[in-house]
Amino acid sequence: MIDIIASLITLCQTALSTGKFIERYKKKKLSDEERELLIAAAQQGTFHILSVNEIPGAWVRAGGKDFPDTEAGDPAVAAGYLEAFRNLCKRSYIVHEGKCLFMLTGTGFEKARELAA
Repeated sequence: MIDIIASLITLCQTALSTGKFIERYKKKKLSDEERELLIAAAQQGTFHILSVNEIPGAWVRAGGKDFPDTEAGDPAVAAGYLEAFRNLCKRSYIVHEGKCLFMLTGTGFEKARELAA
């Protein structure tokens, strides 16, 4: 779990500081999973990366909604949303705030609220 969060922190920081991924990823169309995450976070702007011992892997919580629903328990679906979260980091829509908490950037809020409208 710590490794996953550490890699996401590095990814978000690199995208924000160098713009390395931004232009390439902003040209790509958002996936359905990326849209769902942004819409769920549009009001509060919060993301958490979570894991528990009983469930393999990690999952994303966006604005209080778990992706996927933890009761469904399909690790393939969780992996898809985690990949979508990584892509949103590459687009500089997300910044790390502390521990497992990530937030939308100004640009991220703008895109999320545009999609939610």
